[in-house]
Amino acid sequence: MLKMKKYWFCMFTCVLVTVINSQDQEYTKLVNLDQHCFRCLCRAATNCNMTFGCVQGYCGPYKISRIYWIDAGRVTLPDDDVERAGAYEDCALSFHCAQRIVLKYFLKYGRDCNDDGVTDCNDYSMINFNGGHGCRGDLNRSEPGRAWLKRYHACNPYPAGL
Repeated sequence: MLKMKKYWFCMFTCVLVTVINSQDQEYTKLVNLDQHCFRCLCRAATNCNMTFGCVQGYCGPYKISRIYWIDAGRVTLPDDDVERAGAYEDCALSFHCAQRIVLKYFLKYGRDCNDDGVTDCNDYSMINFNGGHGCRGDLNRSEPGRAWLKRYHACNPYPAGL
């Protein structure tokens, strides 16, 4: 029985991340984080407003803060320097670079926030709004959280456990 428990634990945790090499370009894919989920997270953040700019310390269509960017490993545009003033803003304002920031953040903090046994877009939504250390916080506890949920539900109408 102990062997079986270890096996199932490994299936849920070991299969979470897949690294794929394609034409000398390495990218990482998280299980259950697909383009639909990225669209819903973008929609929840700013209605995927590509002209959002930087407002009150949050930049781009995913509304990424400098601290989020740092936690994600200081992702930059290709050939940019992380030390350059504006590197964070430029990446967060670029749709594809911002997606890489979000992906790297979830690689660091991704987990089952709603205790349903699966790490999926609902969990990534909670992580994105509450931050990596507080993903279990109820999104309905504040007006910004309720607004986030409303936009997220419009895109993903089956958010079990949120």
